Amino acid sequence: MKRTIRRLILSTTVLICCALIATGSGRVIAQTAPATNQASARPDPCRTPGNKVVAENCRPGNPREEWDIYNAGDPDIQGFATDISVNLGERVEFKIKTHSPRYRIDIYRTGWYGGRGARLVETVRPSAPLPQTQPECRIHNQTRLVDCGTWKVSAAWQVPRDGVSGVYLARLVREDDEPTSWRSEELDQPPIEKPAALPHAYGALGLGRLRDALTEKRASHIVFVVRDDAARSEILLQTSDVTWTAFNRYGGSSLYGSWPATQGGGGNAGLAPDLETRAFMVSYNRPLVNRLGFLQDQFFNSEYPLVRWLERNGYDVTYFAGVDTDRRGAQLRNHRVFMTSGHDAYWSGAQRQNIEAARDAGVNLAFLSGSTGMWRTRWETSHDSAKTPYRTLVSYKETHADGKLDSAKDEWTGAWRDSRVFNPIGPKPENALVGTLHTVGGFRNDPLLVPADYAQLRFWRNTSVATQKTGEAAILGKGILGHEWDQDVDNGARPAGLTHLSSTKIQNVAYLQDLGTLYDSGTATHHLTLYRAAGGALVFSAGTPQYAWGLDDHHTHWTTGGTRVRPEVAGPVKAIQQATVNLLADMGAQPASLQPDLTAAQPSQDTSGPVARILSPRPGTLVAGPLTIQGTAEDADGGVVAAVEVSVDGGVTWHPARGTSTWIYEWTPAESGDRFTIMSRATDDSANLRVSEQVVQVTTARRTS
Repeated sequence: MKRTIRRLILSTTVLICCALIATGSGRVIAQTAPATNQASARPDPCRTPGNKVVAENCRPGNPREEWDIYNAGDPDIQGFATDISVNLGERVEFKIKTHSPRYRIDIYRTGWYGGRGARLVETVRPSAPLPQTQPECRIHNQTRLVDCGTWKVSAAWQVPRDGVSGVYLARLVREDDEPTSWRSEELDQPPIEKPAALPHAYGALGLGRLRDALTEKRASHIVFVVRDDAARSEILLQTSDVTWTAFNRYGGSSLYGSWPATQGGGGNAGLAPDLETRAFMVSYNRPLVNRLGFLQDQFFNSEYPLVRWLERNGYDVTYFAGVDTDRRGAQLRNHRVFMTSGHDAYWSGAQRQNIEAARDAGVNLAFLSGSTGMWRTRWETSHDSAKTPYRTLVSYKETHADGKLDSAKDEWTGAWRDSRVFNPIGPKPENALVGTLHTVGGFRNDPLLVPADYAQLRFWRNTSVATQKTGEAAILGKGILGHEWDQDVDNGARPAGLTHLSSTKIQNVAYLQDLGTLYDSGTATHHLTLYRAAGGALVFSAGTPQYAWGLDDHHTHWTTGGTRVRPEVAGPVKAIQQATVNLLADMGAQPASLQPDLTAAQPSQDTSGPVARILSPRPGTLVAGPLTIQGTAEDADGGVVAAVEVSVDGGVTWHPARGTSTWIYEWTPAESGDRFTIMSRATDDSANLRVSEQVVQVTTARRTS
């Protein structure tokens, strides 16, 4: 049996820790973050690890040339786990389809591991006789569901009871004869003759060796989560596996349209979907092939960088699947912070209820994600003979159909915000919980802008952003704002005291024109947002799937050599790293092995909100038309005024004003001859909200025509 010799590749991680500052005159200045003297005083965290995550990441990792794959992997060896997550001590089973007479399964745990990004935990062998012939997947023509639960179990791994929760990879590695294609990136192409080894031949520039090539290329991934249900970790991080499944086109269909059957094993990403034949149900009983075609909607795009960064800094974190937030929602309340990342667009009713219940119980929410909770879904059992719960994701996207499609009459599987009469549960816009909602589509990779108006907010303490002068704006990291993003929309569902932490206005974006279907060119402004719920929990929304690109520079890139996990040339954004340390400190989570170039943060001790005052109009004013309400706000307890809101109906509804220490709100009364009660409230940068006791009553003049 051939043995694989794994080479230890020493690498130096170069961090480019600066922010670009754009002045009001258009001038761009490079600024580094404030220096810190803490690095020399910090002890080696591996001598006395502060938690299980630190101890785990002190173990040697494996280079990405060993654990990564090209694109969606070898189309002749694909598989899936029979459950997206398992608890410590449980058994995870794999169903694998391949013609190979000899292969192995390498189990890796993703993390930091000195920058290597994953560690080989164990190697298991197939339990089924090889080659194993798998039956055809079951296809339900009416809903275009493809369910490969008909496959037989090929192998299994017993998760150690003393293991560590995490996002794991089962790397399926073929060990049979040489592949039919000699080129490293052409796993799904027919064989061609290799050019002669002449001085100008393929690979000559690299002396016949490909740089950064995989050690064993004929492989694919199964991604699964190992939970720790007994844990009381500070952070519970949920994967966006529901969205992976929505976009997964294995077998020819997804919630975004159908492809030719040849797409089942990876196929040609250039083929366009038939949007008129989108699936209404998609199954977890399929291999994930999103790394070829839907690169943005898979773990390695914007979730993996967050895992690396959290574990690099020793945060006490355990992991959950999106399915678990529905079926094990009570566990959210065992943690200080519930966190999502990436493109977390699909939530079931129970999933959202469980997140809301956790928030109301005081659990802080960090949505480091975009399009968060846009689509409402429901679950069915698998459509194979096992009838396994939580294996079929149902989303008719009835918003697209302009009518009810789902046979479950009391359910809704359209946009959460859809307010039309055929929605049986009624509208529940996602920004009521998250703070933002999806408005910008397409495939954008824009930077995040932080004008000097936001520089003194505590979110940006100890960063270069905090040193800005009037008229400047920090430009942070290309691609952080992408691939699509959200806005703070004044739709009547905004959480009380919602504050902005940044402001990026971009023209000519694909802007949503209706409740979830039609896009056209428009202008949109993105904000990082924060609010404090009535129960005391902080709720942060990044409003972009790629926020984690600012935390760590390793994620998938598409190149002519195939999709691979590679570092960004510019590196991570130090201001984003430090701001996230600040945010998590305010949420009660502290790093046990903070990277040397960052500064430890302490939670806010400020518990009282600022005071807003209305300067104009005066009480008793007769309003004859459009009115500009003006006022001031002040925080006497050392905080910074972050937001002001105004009510013109005695506090029934509230709307955001423009400005903070001085502010205005423009209002046009809808009726004449009525009395209106104007009120104001202000929020500081610790998310403390105070409603002003001042009340101003005005009367609108009666119209004579």
